[in-house]
Amino acid sequence: MGVVFTDGPVWQEQRRFCMQHLRKLGLGSRSMEAHIEEEARDLVASLHRRSNGGLTAIPMHDVFDICVLNSLWAMLAGHRFDLDDQRLVDLLDIVHKCFRMIDPSGGLLNQMPPLRFIAPRHSGYTNLMTHLNRIWNFLRVSIYDHRKSFNADNMRDLIDLFYARWKHQNARTTHLLKICILYMLLYPQVQRRVQDELDRCVGTDRQPTLQDRRSLRYLEAVLMEIQRHATIAPSGIPHKALKNTVLMGHTIPKGTTVLVSMWSLHRDVQHWGDPEVFRPERFISDNGNIKQDDWFMPFGI
Repeated sequence: MGVVFTDGPVWQEQRRFCMQHLRKLGLGSRSMEAHIEEEARDLVASLHRRSNGGLTAIPMHDVFDICVLNSLWAMLAGHRFDLDDQRLVDLLDIVHKCFRMIDPSGGLLNQMPPLRFIAPRHSGYTNLMTHLNRIWNFLRVSIYDHRKSFNADNMRDLIDLFYARWKHQNARTTHLLKICILYMLLYPQVQRRVQDELDRCVGTDRQPTLQDRRSLRYLEAVLMEIQRHATIAPSGIPHKALKNTVLMGHTIPKGTTVLVSMWSLHRDVQHWGDPEVFRPERFISDNGNIKQDDWFMPFGI
C-alpha cells in the first residue's frame, strides 16, 4: 500500500526499496518460478477435489486469488497459505469490497471525496475504514510475529527487510536527538537563543507544532548545523554503480559498491570556510530565511 497509494519522494523511496529487495528475494528468478509452479500444482489439485473429479461446477471468479497472493506472500512474509484457509478467504473478500468502494471508474468516494467528511456513514467511508482496519489487523499479526523472531543475520522476507530498515532509522533518529541535547549543553548561548525564539513565536501556553516551523528559523538552522557538524553517519548508506562509469578520470565498474564521504562533504574547508566551528548562522541568509546548501546532505544521497 505504501507503493500504490503514495506519490512523490515517498513513492520513489518505497518503490526503489521494494524492487531492490524483491529481486534479491527471488522476483523474476528461478526461485520465483518454483513458487509459481508449486501454486499451480496445488490449484489443479484443489480444483479436482472441489469439482468432485470434474462432476461439480465451480465458480471461477475467485479461484486464482489465493494462489496468486501466495506467490507474492512467500517473498513478502516468508510463508504461504492453504488454498482453503478461511482467514485468507475472508480477507480477500474484504479486499474486493474495498476496491469496489474506491473504484476510480465509479466509486462514490472517488467521485466526491468530500463526502467522507459530510456524510461518512452514508457515503460508505465508515464502512470502508472498518474494512481497511481489518486488513491492517491481519498485517499487524504477521509484522508482530516477525518482530518476535527477527534475526538481523537471517533476512527471510520483505517484512524482515523493512523492519531492519525501520530499526536502523529509529536508532539513528534516537541518536540524533541525544546529540541535539549534547550540543545544547555544549553551547548554552545557542540554547538560550532557541528558547527565546520559541517563547516569542510559540509562547508558553501550548506545544510547538509543524505549522510553527516556518517561523522558527533559528531553531531550523540549529538542527541543520548539528547534523552538519556532528555528521552521525560519516560514510552514508552504501550504493552501487548501475553501469560502468568514469568519474574524474577514475573508472568505476558496474556493480562496484559506492560510498559517499559525508564527513568530507560537511567538513570541506574550501566550501564552509570554518567547518570545525559550530555556527548555525551559516544556514541563515541575509534576509533571515533558511539558506539551503547543496553540500548539506544529512541523509546521504
